[in-house]
Amino acid sequence: MDEKFFLHRIQKENGTFTKGIEVHDTKDAAILSFRGRMKMGYNNPQYPNLTFIHCMITDINGNVIAPYDRAWKKEGETDQSYFMHYIRLDGDTYSKDIDVCQTFDASRYTYEAAMEYGYNNPKFPNVALVSCVITDMGGAIMKPYDETWRLPDPEPEPPEPEK
Repeated sequence: MDEKFFLHRIQKENGTFTKGIEVHDTKDAAILSFRGRMKMGYNNPQYPNLTFIHCMITDINGNVIAPYDRAWKKEGETDQSYFMHYIRLDGDTYSKDIDVCQTFDASRYTYEAAMEYGYNNPKFPNVALVSCVITDMGGAIMKPYDETWRLPDPEPEPPEPEK
C-alpha cells in the first residue's frame, strides 16, 4: 500500500458544516492544504461568517502528524457536535468522509459500523484499510475511538529446501 497523507477538514460557516478528507501523495501537499484551510479561522476578516474550523493530517496508519492538528471556535459558537472521520480502501478506491453527529452516542455507533468493514470481514473481501476517529468541537480525539486496521501483508513463501 502506497504511503498517503490525509487532510481532515471541517468548518462551519453561516451555520452550515462543510467537511471532507483529502488524499495527498506527499506530506508537503497535505501541509500546504492544511495551511490554506486553517488561515480561514482566527477571525480572519475575509471569512466573517466562519465560526469553527478543525484540520488535522493523518498518515496511512491513522497517526496524527504533529503539529498539524488544530481547531478554532469563534467566541459565542455554542454547537457541541461530534465528528466521526472514516477512511476505507476498497480495492483501489478510497471512501472517506466525516459524519456530523449531534450526540456522542450517534458518533460511537457510526464508528463501530464503519470499523466493521475491516478485520477480514468476509462481507467486504476487497477492503485493505479502515481508519476511524471521533473528534469534538474542540478538535480533541475522543479516546478510545481512534483506530486503524490494515490488511496484513501476505506471508512470504518459505524458501525451497536445498537438494
